[in-house]
Amino acid sequence: MSSSKSQEAKSNKWDAEFRRQHKAQQYPKWPNEAMVKMLFGSGNYLKKPFKPKSSWTVLDIGCGFANNLLPFLDIGCDCHGIDLHEGIVKNVKKIMQERGYQLTLSVGSNSSIPYQDDSFDLLISLNTLHYEGTEQKVLAALNEFKRVLKPGGGLYISTVGPKHDIYTKAKPLLNHRYEVANFDFRDGQKFFFFDNERYLNHYCQMVFDDVEIGRVTEKMPNFNLDFLTALCR
Repeated sequence: MSSSKSQEAKSNKWDAEFRRQHKAQQYPKWPNEAMVKMLFGSGNYLKKPFKPKSSWTVLDIGCGFANNLLPFLDIGCDCHGIDLHEGIVKNVKKIMQERGYQLTLSVGSNSSIPYQDDSFDLLISLNTLHYEGTEQKVLAALNEFKRVLKPGGGLYISTVGPKHDIYTKAKPLLNHRYEVANFDFRDGQKFFFFDNERYLNHYCQMVFDDVEIGRVTEKMPNFNLDFLTALCR
């Protein structure tokens, strides 16, 4: 299968999953808690605070239901989101309008952000970077993120950690590559997992000047969540 057909097939799967979640009313309606704590919290979560301002322009890459843009919309930021499929973008616009929010949504991806250089004060990459699948593509995505950031801008990353169920069930390949298995509609996809905080820091430092790394792990009764986080400037 050609790369373009593979990308289209992946996009269509996500559109189908989006529609399923929307119909069942099972989609996320609130922002990522760790992101809110790190960027908006009063605690000393970062060595160098990066508190959002109402004058900021913010982009969520792989925005899904746009729930992670809510705290930025609430303080008056100019908010934008991109996702893989036109159907997702169209339906998220309706959902956000029904919730009383106005933002700009368009089709795009980690490696192809439809904005000019130096457009954003903050980029959000919440659990999308590992979809790039290879080291080369991950680095290309990080460089694309840097391209659209203004000087002094920041990038918040969340990505799968080694205790997450999707990681522990996956089939290891080589060079941080894993094949998703026994998990959900993503079975068979090749992901790039950073394996630990040190590797996430290593790859972020290859592109960004200033990187702070964290980790959030939660053990639910029947499910393990584990995410590596980074604030890159």
